[in-house]
Amino acid sequence: MAVTRKLKSQIVLSKKETPVEEVVVLEKKTTKSEAKMENSAPVKKKCAGCKNPPKYWDASSLRRSLSDRGRIYPRTRTGYCAKHQRQLAQEVKRARHLALLPFTVKV
Repeated sequence: MAVTRKLKSQIVLSKKETPVEEVVVLEKKTTKSEAKMENSAPVKKKCAGCKNPPKYWDASSLRRSLSDRGRIYPRTRTGYCAKHQRQLAQEVKRARHLALLPFTVKV
C-alpha cells in the first residue's frame, strides 16, 4: 500500500490497490473461573508454620529464621502467622539452651 505523508484518515491508495476493511476486535469471552478470579480478593500466602510447625530439635529449619548475628527475623521476613511466630521464638530459645543453636555469633 503506497502511503503519502498525510494523516491516517487521509491515506492515499494507488489505482491497483483496493481499500482494506477495518478489523473489528472482538472481546474475549471470560469463563466462570476467570470472572470469579477477577471479582475475588487477592489470595493470601499461607503461613509456613501452619504446614510444618517449628520444632527445637530441627536446628536447620530454625537457622533459616535467624539472621547472621543470631537474631530472630520478624514475621514479615519469616512469613509466619502471629501464633507460629511466637512458637518459633520459643523453639529457638529452647534450642539455644540445649546448645543446638548459638546465643550469639562471634565476629
